Amino acid sequence: MTEGYKEFATYNGLNFIKNYAELKKYEAIAFDIDGTLIDSRVSYNETIYQTVSMFYQWVVGFKPPKDEINSSVARLRLTGGFNNDWDTAYTILMGLYSGFPDEILKVLSSTDYKFFKDYIKVKVNKESLIETSIKALNYLLMYADSKGLQSIEEGLKKLYNKKDKLNYLIKIKEKLNYPNLPRKSLLSTVFEELYLGMDLFKETWQAEPVFKIKKGFIEDEKVVLENDVKTFLKKKFGNKIGIASGRPKKAAVKILKDLLGNFFNPESSFFIDDVYARSKEQWLGKPNPFLIEEVIKNLNVKSCLYVGDSYEDILMVKNTRELGYEVGFVGVYGFSLDVKNFIQKFMEADADAIIPSVNDLKFLF
Repeated sequence: MTEGYKEFATYNGLNFIKNYAELKKYEAIAFDIDGTLIDSRVSYNETIYQTVSMFYQWVVGFKPPKDEINSSVARLRLTGGFNNDWDTAYTILMGLYSGFPDEILKVLSSTDYKFFKDYIKVKVNKESLIETSIKALNYLLMYADSKGLQSIEEGLKKLYNKKDKLNYLIKIKEKLNYPNLPRKSLLSTVFEELYLGMDLFKETWQAEPVFKIKKGFIEDEKVVLENDVKTFLKKKFGNKIGIASGRPKKAAVKILKDLLGNFFNPESSFFIDDVYARSKEQWLGKPNPFLIEEVIKNLNVKSCLYVGDSYEDILMVKNTRELGYEVGFVGVYGFSLDVKNFIQKFMEADADAIIPSVNDLKFLF
């Protein structure tokens, strides 16, 4: 598995490096946030699970098994098409729903989602329904690939073509109004309220919260970048340290605080807000090169090293190289739900280095 890589261990775990000299040539460095600069396992993963559970439980009265949902999240993140956790939650929910009997889906597709005040009451065998919904989810995930939601819609059509089930699922999607932003889509609204909590949700999306959740899962996040590593990187790169992240800026500022300005160059830090502002006909989120290209242009450099934790990150780097930029990639795997497969994926994608923690950057140069 480690062919072509030099391997060494630190207190964080195993590191894999292709070429030290290559890593030293980069003028600037840019970072992903979630799973890289912060430990977001308790926040985003839990938000995905609770979002899916809320919609699932509303129909049948119990939650799906968390281990199965986490396994599905890990599979989707390995495809390169699911950097957006709203997409992940939607995909898992539709997979689970597709395992429901048609008589339940018929009721669900004709029922208004009134923010779960009126719970649907259906009599089901719990063990049997969980088994069929997980099985259906796994069937759908077989179609997931780097095309993201497009691959899921194609998968549903292939699985249930010319069946009533497909029509019911289409109607359910219409009621969820997904994909769409909070305020417009119930699914992304639920996700963001669970993640941000009522105050930050209102500030971020300029909308009144529905569930009045005081503490969002974002409160459980923490920055993992250690002081000695910040000092090391600042000495090496100066102010040429940026961010290219799919996180909303307000959520980033809440966690990073004064690091955004004192450490990261604020003029060369770009977030999902910038994608929404610029995307018209073409979606500019990862793995589109837009975010990292903006960082490079604003840092005014010829070469940049990008540090991220997902397969979408390395695809974004490759897409940026196709535009003529010199970009390297360091993959961080320590917070992955599937460490072995992520290391393997990064190696297959020819990452310059693969490290267990962002704090091991100090050993690479």
